[in-house]
Amino acid sequence: MINKDQVVTLVHSNSLAIEGLSKYFQNTLSVTINKVIKLSECAYDLYLESITLEQSQELKKKCYLEKIDICIQPINAREKKILLSDMDATIIENETLDDLVKLSGVETNVDETSKLAMEGKIDIKTTLDTRLNYLKGKPKSLIDQALARIKFHPGSEVLVKTLNQKGFITSLVTGGFAPISTFVGDRLGFQNVISNEFEFKDDCFTGEYVPITAGKNSKLNYLNKLTDEKNISKSQVVAIGDGANDLGMLVNSGLGVGYHAHQIVKDSVDNQISFNDLTTLLYYLGISKNEFDLN
Repeated sequence: MINKDQVVTLVHSNSLAIEGLSKYFQNTLSVTINKVIKLSECAYDLYLESITLEQSQELKKKCYLEKIDICIQPINAREKKILLSDMDATIIENETLDDLVKLSGVETNVDETSKLAMEGKIDIKTTLDTRLNYLKGKPKSLIDQALARIKFHPGSEVLVKTLNQKGFITSLVTGGFAPISTFVGDRLGFQNVISNEFEFKDDCFTGEYVPITAGKNSKLNYLNKLTDEKNISKSQVVAIGDGANDLGMLVNSGLGVGYHAHQIVKDSVDNQISFNDLTTLLYYLGISKNEFDLN
């Protein structure tokens, strides 16, 4: 299968030896490069006349060995208008519900449960129900402790601010819970925050919640709802996430990107960020570093 008029974005943590890579494209892969655009010292766009599936696979293998993130997409479908982003282990380093369970003092291997859910081996709603039950009767004040532990992934603020500045609709779509999700969304400037909601009684967790994003297809449903409301094609959506519950929005968006993802996402989504920070997504969108909102 031959894909014509493709743009390949290459991103490295240090300066990229683009001349050597260009020779690899032309001499080893026999791929014609029509144009090279420098996005920064560590990121370049290469506009190709065409590339086959086999050539793409060989290129991705080489890039992985050299710790270069790579995105391959059609040139004429690159323009995007909406960002959908997962929260836990994507925008932030934490798995926030797991943090709450640990802070509550409950003795359980919550990390393993979450990992199995993110790998698609356990139903997401089942794991949410189980972890919420651990919190039943625990004080609401645990949320303040969890908020104090939040660590934002590098590049998260620049990503959201830059896309807001460029007129994108930016939505944080998470299987996590308000008010943690609203704290993260407000801190970074997301225009919309879509999440589950804790229920409380007498300032304690009830173990119950409003399951807004608890289903397998909840994020896909939001993608469909938002694009219908805004009359924007799903081809103009970029989505990023790391786990099984993100797959609906990742595979149905114009550009789905796995971020330091679980294997199920690596197997299902063509484009990944495996080595660099969240500003890599801006490069994938053709945005050069001098366009980043660093204020």
